[in-house]
Amino acid sequence: MARGLASSPQDAGQRGVPDFHYRLDLYRLMALLARAEGPVRAVLFGSTTDTNAGVWRHAAGAGFEVVTVERGFSGREKRVDTSLVTRLCRDAYRFGDPRRDRITLVAGDGDYEPAVTQLVADGFAVTVLYWSHASRELREAATAFHALDPYIADLALG
Repeated sequence: MARGLASSPQDAGQRGVPDFHYRLDLYRLMALLARAEGPVRAVLFGSTTDTNAGVWRHAAGAGFEVVTVERGFSGREKRVDTSLVTRLCRDAYRFGDPRRDRITLVAGDGDYEPAVTQLVADGFAVTVLYWSHASRELREAATAFHALDPYIADLALG
C-alpha cells in the first residue's frame, strides 16, 4: 500500500500483488494479542530455510513458542498447515476448556475452516485475526473475525 502497489491488503491479495519488503514485527503482534486477548500462549508455525533463522529467533524473543518443519525437497513448504491443525486440536481437546479458554488463529487460509468449524461446534470461542482478504469460509466459521488492516503500519517491522 505505502509503495503504491495496491490500495489495501485486500486489493493486494485479490490482485496477487504482494509487498515482499513488508515485514511483520512479532513483538508488536504479541503486544496486540495480549491487549486483545489478555494472557496469551502463542505458538508460531513455519518452515525453515537456509536464510530465515533470524525470523524464528525474533519470534521466540517476542514470546512465541516456535514450531518449525523443514521444507520439502522441492523447496516448497510442507507440513506447516497440518502441524498447526494437529497441535490446535490436540491442545484444545486435551488442555482446553470451552467455558474459559478462547482460541485465536492469526491466519487467513481457508484450509483451516474445517478445524475452526469443529472447534466452534464443540463450544470453543474461536477468533480469527488476519488481513481483510482472509478466506470468506474461515471468517464465517469463526466466532469472531477481526481484520488486521487498521494495524498494518503498527505491525510493521522497522
